[in-house]
Amino acid sequence: MFRMKAPVFTEGFAPLRGDTDQWLFLAQHVGLPTRLLDWSESALLGLYFALKCDKPVVWMLDPFRMNELSVTEKYAGGGESERSYPLTWFDPRGSVKNIGVENIKGAWERDYDGLDLPVAVHPTYIHPRMGAQRSMFTIHGAKPEPITDLIPSHLLRKSIIDTEAKPQILKDLQMLGIHDSTAFPDLDGLASELADLY
Repeated sequence: MFRMKAPVFTEGFAPLRGDTDQWLFLAQHVGLPTRLLDWSESALLGLYFALKCDKPVVWMLDPFRMNELSVTEKYAGGGESERSYPLTWFDPRGSVKNIGVENIKGAWERDYDGLDLPVAVHPTYIHPRMGAQRSMFTIHGAKPEPITDLIPSHLLRKSIIDTEAKPQILKDLQMLGIHDSTAFPDLDGLASELADLY
C-alpha cells in the first residue's frame, strides 16, 4: 500500500517500482514500521536526535564487526578485509550470496526469512533528509529479537544522557552547527529552528 500510494506525496523522489531496497529505506525513514532500524553515521546528529526524547539515550554500533558475525563461506559482504557495507541491490549468481540482499529479501518477501542476524547497510539516498542526516540502516533477519539480544554488548553500547544537561548540550550542538535545519534541510526544519531560537 505504501508503494502504491506514496508517489503522489514524494515530490518527485519516489523510487522505481521494482527497487524494493529503496522503498524499504524510504518507508523506514519516514516512520512506517519495517524490519529496518535507521541510525546516523554522525555522532553529533545521533546525540541531537537523542536529545529530542524525554529520556535521551545514545547507542553506538560497530556495524562492520556486526556484519562479520553474519558472514560465512556462503555469504559475501562485510568481511574483515573489506571495511564497506554490502550492497542491497546486487544479487550475485552462483554459490556466494550477498548478506545485504538476503536481509532485504527477508524484509520484503513473504516467507523469506533472511539471515539470522541483522546486517548494517548504506542506503541509497532517495530522500533529501537522508543525506543531511547521514542515514544508515540495519536490516533485521530471521530472528525477531531486539538487536540488543542478537549481537554482543561490545559491538553495541548504550550511553544515557543526563536530562538536566540537555539545555547546555543543545546549546553546544547549535554552536557546532547542529540544529533542526541541519537535520531537516527544508522549510519545516527552518521553521522549527527559528521557533526555538525566537
